[in-house]
Amino acid sequence: MSTIPYLRVDDAKGLAKDVYDDIMRTYGCAEPHGIYQLMGHTPDFLAASWKRSRFLFGTQTNFSIKEKHILTLGISATNNCEYCVRIHTSRLQGLGMGAEDLIELMMVVDTVNGGSKFTEGTRAGDNEVIQPKGAKELDAQAEAVMADIKRAYGNREPDVAFRLMAHIPEYLRANWERVRLCFQEEGRLGLKMKHLLAFCVAATAGNDYYVKMHGNRLKELGVTDDELAEILLVVDLTCGYNRYVQGLQAQQEHKPFGAGAEADKTLATAR
Repeated sequence: MSTIPYLRVDDAKGLAKDVYDDIMRTYGCAEPHGIYQLMGHTPDFLAASWKRSRFLFGTQTNFSIKEKHILTLGISATNNCEYCVRIHTSRLQGLGMGAEDLIELMMVVDTVNGGSKFTEGTRAGDNEVIQPKGAKELDAQAEAVMADIKRAYGNREPDVAFRLMAHIPEYLRANWERVRLCFQEEGRLGLKMKHLLAFCVAATAGNDYYVKMHGNRLKELGVTDDELAEILLVVDLTCGYNRYVQGLQAQQEHKPFGAGAEADKTLATAR
């Protein structure tokens, strides 16, 4: 149960009612979902918040609606926001994503969140608290893994995070298998989408190391500054909403989006 009562559609008046009507029209739903009915108590804040949501999720900009929901799900999972995880999972299922797609999405979230904590703890790339293994210090198992990493990255020297993990060769090998699956194979989401997701997750986790790594990779893949700025707007919007619904203990009491092709058409053509 939410900390404060929802301002229901029938009770909304003036600006709150106008915004509710626009939300229902844009999303093709019978009523605004919970976060907006909590914001309804402060109509000016509701209106300003909805303008941001409508721009990002009611229009097709540099990224498709589906791509933005993928990023939002990864951000929400990183922030442990059950409300938003359920909403955006539901929306992605409505847009045709199956279990295997969602599993691959969460593979990326898992790998980046874990790596973020490892690089923070070791201070990778920033006066490391553990000395990275040099090439001459590697045992046979670690040397083989490093050679595979070097080949995969176009003969670049392995990243310092791998050289730090080389202290435990068995873990280095297992971790590289995960990283390779996520970021060396197209998979179901595609490499560009997975790096976009990784960039957003790293920004959400506050990890400078992976923000720089995946940001540079995205530039190599042709992503522009405008596109990077837009996905950071998704991070901005989602992180704020995650905290808002967590703080007010919002519950998902109904389907947040309309069902079927008509709702998809509404989202794709909204002004």
